[in-house]
Amino acid sequence: MFRVRSFFVCLWAMVFLFAPVSVLASSPSVLPSSTLKLTLKDAVKRALEYNRPLINQRSDREVQKFALDVAGDRWVPQFTVQPFASTDRQDRKAGVGAETNLRVHTGGQFVLRWEETLSDKFEDSGSQTLSFSQPLLKGAWTGIETASFRQDQIQDQIHILSLRKAVEDLIVQVSGSYRALIAAAQQVEIGEASLRRAREQLKATQALIYAGRVAQREAVRSEATVANRELALTQARNRLDIANFNLIGILELDSTIQIQPLDELEVKYRQGDQNPVLEEVLRRRPDFLQAQLQIDLAQIAVEVAQNDLLPDLSLGVSWNRDDSGDTDTRVQMDATFPLTDRTDNLNRLSAGNRLRQARRGLAELRESIGIEIRRAVNDVEVGLRLIEMARDARELAAENLVIEKKKFGQGLASSFEVSAAEDALVNAEQSEVDTIINYLEARTRLDQSSGRTLDLWGIRIEEEFQ
Repeated sequence: MFRVRSFFVCLWAMVFLFAPVSVLASSPSVLPSSTLKLTLKDAVKRALEYNRPLINQRSDREVQKFALDVAGDRWVPQFTVQPFASTDRQDRKAGVGAETNLRVHTGGQFVLRWEETLSDKFEDSGSQTLSFSQPLLKGAWTGIETASFRQDQIQDQIHILSLRKAVEDLIVQVSGSYRALIAAAQQVEIGEASLRRAREQLKATQALIYAGRVAQREAVRSEATVANRELALTQARNRLDIANFNLIGILELDSTIQIQPLDELEVKYRQGDQNPVLEEVLRRRPDFLQAQLQIDLAQIAVEVAQNDLLPDLSLGVSWNRDDSGDTDTRVQMDATFPLTDRTDNLNRLSAGNRLRQARRGLAELRESIGIEIRRAVNDVEVGLRLIEMARDARELAAENLVIEKKKFGQGLASSFEVSAAEDALVNAEQSEVDTIINYLEARTRLDQSSGRTLDLWGIRIEEEFQ
């Protein structure tokens, strides 16, 4: 009876002691996550739609287009209405005035003004005035009058190229992060397979020790190998989490989402990976086109600066008519000759210097693009050879591990040699994954260097982002 009672007391004590532990063990230690399956195409599509920095640039693009439209209003008639009213000791007056301004591409300006005044004590009055002014030297003619608008048009093209470059960079960034996630997932698979083989080797070693075929010390090495494989697997899973966080950050996803890539690391040779023609590349490169446009901007600035050195000579003609029918016509010539102000000379010197710098920058960029393309082509070609060698090395390492395990079972090899063969296989498998990733990254760099990224993805900035 005492033994039965003691048994139940011990049972209740165990339940009391271990109940909190079981409750804690049942509670999740991390936030629940949901899996999102994505192909690379889906990832790129989502990034183009939801990436916040790109959304900001697209919003800026709307403002830039409207700013260009506003700049074009320079030669659109401008209408102004000016009602007025006043009172003093002698009279109270009210009236309205209207004015129309029209600039022309020669730099001249037409002004038509109409005014009507109503008075208590004095007669009502009104007048109409038409005037025209035209600069003859400084600020004259089409090239100078349209300079600012032409600069705005060129700047708008630069903005479009900047948006195109941002889209290309985002695609490259998503592609790299997506491949890094695939590589990290494969590293986890390699670690899991290696740990499974290490545990099997430990069981085989223990069986041979029990049978007296190998010494007890062989188990120590196998246990150490298992511990190292568990450590490597934990590190690989951590790298997988980091790669997942990097990708969901780009795609603007929730932090609890685990992305499962559906694509695989495929190595396909493309005809376009050969040396591209430099001149064709330059016509597609956004940065090179921007550099050319910068030269156009600088050239316009030089033209304006040279024109500013001319005297300020202008011709004015005006015609006025009042309610009585009287008319007045005036022709006026104004001239200004600065004597000591050298600001315009400084502006011309600065504009010429910026033009020369822009031309030198374009030449330097052309050379660097040529080097960049040759380097990218070389990386692709070398990457293909490295993949073949890495695949051969992995196959040989797998065969060597099988041989070492057979020798160990026959007592011809030690667990140290089996562990070394296991390490060599893991390194070969990881090296093969790394070489494939490096090749695909090199091919992506070649596409971007050649200006083919958007064409390969079927994206047209003018259609999707304008």
